[in-house]
Amino acid sequence: MRKIKTLVPLLLILGFPLVACSQSVPFVPKVTLFGGYTIVRNQFNSGSTFNINGWDASITGKVAPWVGMVADFSSQYGVRSGEQEKQYMALFGPQFSPHVLHRVIPFAHVLVGVVHGTTGFTTGTTTGYSIPIITGNAFATAVGGGIDIKIFGPLWIRPIQADWIHATLGGDHHTQARIAAGIALHL
Repeated sequence: MRKIKTLVPLLLILGFPLVACSQSVPFVPKVTLFGGYTIVRNQFNSGSTFNINGWDASITGKVAPWVGMVADFSSQYGVRSGEQEKQYMALFGPQFSPHVLHRVIPFAHVLVGVVHGTTGFTTGTTTGYSIPIITGNAFATAVGGGIDIKIFGPLWIRPIQADWIHATLGGDHHTQARIAAGIALHL
């Protein structure tokens, strides 16, 4: 009986920091939905580069407090010297986001998936001969991250998400920098 009387106050004293710490843990969303604008800087083996614009949407589901699984979908399109470029990406993978601040959530991810690209000329001919539309699919990888800042309630702003994407499409190695910005809902 005497050991119990000594053990109870000791457990209360040792447990108090855990209870106090749990009161200050930042919000950890179970699901995050994102939608926004993207700009992609294409760079090819030939050395040529150009920008294409589009959209990006993703959903992240938490599997642990700092780890989530992301499904990221995007489309970009643009025209350069009469050549029309369109690409669609579906990327999946883990995302790491330490929740150390109450109103700011940084994150980093490594994604893999596919890219579907279409290239063709808007005029149909160039220098007197016809150029066919080239379409292809390729394995793609992306490494990147960003930051979410709370506005109010479940509404957050993602001022930047930057990804370095690599794919080999049509025999050409595409290395792309993708920048996105938009709105995120943390539920």
